[in-house]
Amino acid sequence: MHERPKIELLQAEVDENDQSFFRLLVDGQDIKYVTIEPGLCATEDMYFGPSLVSLLPELPSGDWNDGVVARNAINGQPHFERVSRTAFPGISHQWHRTYVDYLDVTVGRKLRTGIYEVTCPQFDTLVVAKFARFEWEIGYLENETIAYEWIDDHEIGPRFLGHLSEGGRVIGFLIERVTGARHANLDDLAVRQKSLRQLHKLKIHHGDTNQFNFLVCDTKAVLIDFDSARKMK
Repeated sequence: MHERPKIELLQAEVDENDQSFFRLLVDGQDIKYVTIEPGLCATEDMYFGPSLVSLLPELPSGDWNDGVVARNAINGQPHFERVSRTAFPGISHQWHRTYVDYLDVTVGRKLRTGIYEVTCPQFDTLVVAKFARFEWEIGYLENETIAYEWIDDHEIGPRFLGHLSEGGRVIGFLIERVTGARHANLDDLAVRQKSLRQLHKLKIHHGDTNQFNFLVCDTKAVLIDFDSARKMK
């Protein structure tokens, strides 16, 4: 009897009425994407890593990274209906010289969906990783990667530190962690406007200037979340 692999739930997108999607780390070295068809597991169990792992059928052997769990038509139990080696899309615009593999990153505190404080051997301090959890998020990260090149060296946003890769494709990026900062409020209108004027001088429209996309540190507002940014005509 072979030993059951160690499975860690990295990220989940759960829907009680539709397919649910999971990003898993297997034995600390292999990332797999699993889709579970609706009606097989309770929503609360799929959000909690240990519960999800206990409910998953045995992982198929072989070289695969994409699997679908459905109900077995014969016995009614969950089983892997199919597995395949899928060439998931990645970020094509790669302008920075530094690349960091996701498996070399130690993930810490979650800041927002797909955004974490991390450490890795390339940097001697905490940095921030932002990445696509699933393939449909790649487009947003592609846009943001391009925008960070537009503002590079202009001190408008956090410093772009490099591309984050997984299995040979780029899924996101690393940026500096802005220390001692807080989200903007109504009293910070002047510094927010100053940051936007700097951005507009570069003929860039941010696209989402809500208060949570400004990090105020001392007398400066640092812009973040450039996934809706575009060049002005």
